[in-house]
Amino acid sequence: MDMIEMDDAIRIVLENTSTVEVTSVDLMESLGRTLAQDIRSDINMPPFDKATMDGYAVVGQDIARASQADPAVLEVVEEIPAGTVPQKAIALGQASRIMTGAPVPEGADTVVMVEDTVTENGRVKVLDVTETGGNIASLGEDVRVDQTVLTAGTMIRPPEIGILAAVGAVRVPVYRQPVVGVVATGSEVVEPANKPEPGQIRNSNGSSMTSQALQAGAATRYLGIVEDSEEALKQVISEGLDTCDILTLSGGVSAGIYDLVQGAMVDCGVEVLFDRIRMKPGKPLTFGVRGQKLIFGLPGNPVSSVVGMELLVRPALRKMQQMSPLHHPTVKATLEADFRQTPGRKQFVPCKSEKQGASWKTHWVGHHGSADLFSLARANGLFVVDAEVEFVEAGSEVDVILLEGW
Repeated sequence: MDMIEMDDAIRIVLENTSTVEVTSVDLMESLGRTLAQDIRSDINMPPFDKATMDGYAVVGQDIARASQADPAVLEVVEEIPAGTVPQKAIALGQASRIMTGAPVPEGADTVVMVEDTVTENGRVKVLDVTETGGNIASLGEDVRVDQTVLTAGTMIRPPEIGILAAVGAVRVPVYRQPVVGVVATGSEVVEPANKPEPGQIRNSNGSSMTSQALQAGAATRYLGIVEDSEEALKQVISEGLDTCDILTLSGGVSAGIYDLVQGAMVDCGVEVLFDRIRMKPGKPLTFGVRGQKLIFGLPGNPVSSVVGMELLVRPALRKMQQMSPLHHPTVKATLEADFRQTPGRKQFVPCKSEKQGASWKTHWVGHHGSADLFSLARANGLFVVDAEVEFVEAGSEVDVILLEGW
């Protein structure tokens, strides 16, 4: 199978990615999910004409010429706290003491701020003019009954949680979280709780892949470490494809005699769509499908695995949930140090970028190849070097993929 370009790999993955089903969840479980249906208000908001200030509800005509020298003096007929209903209508020469959020009584068309008044002996002196209609939020001013307040495809953030609560949407229609199965392969790999014996390494990929899937909005199933055995691989691939929407495996996808993942995938009914990408890091990356299930065989080197998850698996997860945009944002940035590479593959270089004014600057973090996981802790993005480029001079403008959340 021929090696393909990165853009083609992304296209193939997304062309084979389907949207998951719609479900409904409790309001406080919807944070970070994608709204699957339009939400309409079941009430007017505000549901009545309400005061936006503490003060006095009055007839605007009464205070049209009020001043400190010649205040309007009005009879106070009642007090209206928030959460109560006015009992008396207001006529000329009258006022009601009113609190912020309380309904405006019948007959009143203006609320005077308490700061512009003086009260004594059951009467209020209005010392300044308030424009008629002032300090009142009208019924339905924000939202009308049956008005759409949120549209399908909206990412639910804290403000959206507040809107959902305000319109009584306590069960929220969202796209189901896709389930990502995570597998680490290799007889030399041990779990993080174990101190490696000679010839062994800890399973860092399983943890990082799981956290990346969670950050992309997925649910996860950790399926453990699988030894370099065709039967063991076929068993875990079969289980993963039966129980997960996406199965990710790290290791066992290059050309060594113990790199058995692709053969096991085929034996489990997977159609392999590509197995090498003209990219660095991450060339030996395998992708296949079985029905609507996706499977990614990621390289075992940690940086390669992380880059593959961010650039290929994450967009698929976001498409499954109808999230937008699918990809991390890309910005133009000035490179602060020279960079060299061996031409041949498009390279995604871990870098640290920051915005200075209206422009971005970036410097690549020194790393020791695709096994150097520690370099990623100093990075918040990847700058892109085209395959045919050998040297990028400091001061050049480069594309930087910003890894959101890093």
